Amino acid sequence: MTAAARQRAVTVARFLAAAGLAVARGSTTVHTNEQLDAAIDELVALRTAISRVGNNVNQIAFVYNAGGQPLPGELDRALTTVNRVLTRVDDAADILVKKRL
Repeated sequence: MTAAARQRAVTVARFLAAAGLAVARGSTTVHTNEQLDAAIDELVALRTAISRVGNNVNQIAFVYNAGGQPLPGELDRALTTVNRVLTRVDDAADILVKKRL
Protein backbone atom coordinates (compact mmCIF):
# COMPACT_ATOMS: atom_id res chain seq x y z
CA MET A 1 0.00 0.00 0.00
CA THR A 2 2.82 2.38 0.78
CA ALA A 3 4.26 2.00 -2.72
CA ALA A 4 0.85 2.51 -4.32
CA ALA A 5 0.25 5.63 -2.25
CA ARG A 6 3.73 6.96 -3.04
CA GLN A 7 3.18 6.29 -6.76
CA ARG A 8 0.06 8.46 -6.63
CA ALA A 9 1.77 11.09 -4.45
CA VAL A 10 -0.78 10.74 -1.64
CA THR A 11 -0.62 9.61 1.95
CA VAL A 12 -1.37 5.99 2.79
CA ALA A 13 -4.50 7.17 4.61
CA ARG A 14 -5.66 9.06 1.53
CA PHE A 15 -4.95 6.05 -0.69
CA LEU A 16 -6.91 3.74 1.63
CA ALA A 17 -9.82 6.17 1.67
CA ALA A 18 -9.83 6.35 -2.15
CA ALA A 19 -9.62 2.57 -2.39
CA GLY A 20 -12.49 2.15 0.06
CA LEU A 21 -14.63 4.57 -1.91
CA ALA A 22 -13.78 2.81 -5.16
CA VAL A 23 -14.87 -0.55 -3.74
CA ALA A 24 -18.05 0.96 -2.30
CA ARG A 25 -18.86 2.29 -5.76
CA GLY A 26 -18.25 -1.11 -7.31
CA SER A 27 -15.00 -0.14 -9.01
CA THR A 28 -11.59 -1.76 -8.88
CA THR A 29 -9.80 1.38 -10.07
CA VAL A 30 -8.53 3.88 -7.54
CA HIS A 31 -8.92 7.37 -8.93
CA THR A 32 -7.20 10.22 -7.19
CA ASN A 33 -7.35 13.92 -7.73
CA GLU A 34 -3.92 15.11 -6.68
CA GLN A 35 -4.92 18.75 -6.24
CA LEU A 36 -7.96 17.88 -4.15
CA ASP A 37 -6.08 15.20 -2.20
CA ALA A 38 -3.32 17.69 -1.39
CA ALA A 39 -5.89 20.22 -0.17
CA ILE A 40 -7.58 17.62 2.02
CA ASP A 41 -4.23 16.52 3.47
CA GLU A 42 -3.42 20.16 4.17
CA LEU A 43 -6.74 20.64 5.95
CA VAL A 44 -6.02 17.61 8.15
CA ALA A 45 -2.62 19.09 9.03
CA LEU A 46 -4.25 22.45 9.70
CA ARG A 47 -6.72 20.89 12.12
CA THR A 48 -3.75 19.64 14.15
CA ALA A 49 -1.98 23.01 13.95
CA ILE A 50 -5.10 24.90 15.04
CA SER A 51 -5.57 22.53 17.97
CA ARG A 52 -1.99 23.16 19.10
CA VAL A 53 -2.34 26.91 18.81
CA GLY A 54 -5.61 26.77 20.74
CA ASN A 55 -3.88 24.81 23.47
CA ASN A 56 -1.11 27.42 23.67
CA VAL A 57 -3.63 30.28 23.85
CA ASN A 58 -5.53 28.44 26.60
CA GLN A 59 -2.32 28.06 28.60
CA ILE A 60 -1.55 31.76 28.21
CA ALA A 61 -5.10 32.65 29.31
CA PHE A 62 -4.76 30.33 32.31
CA VAL A 63 -1.59 32.15 33.41
CA TYR A 64 -3.29 35.57 33.00
CA ASN A 65 -6.41 34.44 34.86
CA ALA A 66 -4.25 33.17 37.72
CA GLY A 67 -2.72 36.64 38.05
CA GLY A 68 0.56 35.77 36.38
CA GLN A 69 2.38 36.91 33.27
CA PRO A 70 3.24 34.64 30.33
CA LEU A 71 6.85 34.26 29.33
CA PRO A 72 8.27 37.17 27.30
CA GLY A 73 7.31 36.82 23.64
CA GLU A 74 4.94 33.91 24.28
CA LEU A 75 1.81 35.80 23.23
CA ASP A 76 3.56 37.25 20.16
CA ARG A 77 4.66 33.75 19.09
CA ALA A 78 1.13 32.42 19.52
CA LEU A 79 -0.34 35.26 17.45
CA THR A 80 2.30 34.82 14.75
CA THR A 81 1.45 31.12 14.61
CA VAL A 82 -2.28 31.92 14.37
CA ASN A 83 -1.61 34.23 11.42
CA ARG A 84 0.57 31.62 9.70
CA VAL A 85 -2.08 28.92 10.15
CA LEU A 86 -4.82 31.23 8.88
CA THR A 87 -2.76 31.90 5.75
CA ARG A 88 -2.51 28.14 5.21
CA VAL A 89 -6.29 27.82 5.70
CA ASP A 90 -6.83 30.52 3.07
CA ASP A 91 -4.45 28.79 0.66
CA ALA A 92 -6.16 25.42 1.11
CA ALA A 93 -9.58 27.02 0.64
CA ASP A 94 -8.37 28.69 -2.58
CA ILE A 95 -7.23 25.32 -3.94
CA LEU A 96 -10.63 23.82 -3.20
CA VAL A 97 -12.48 26.76 -4.78
CA LYS A 98 -10.33 26.58 -7.92
CA LYS A 99 -10.95 22.84 -8.11
CA ARG A 100 -14.67 23.43 -7.93
CA LEU A 101 -14.66 25.88 -10.85
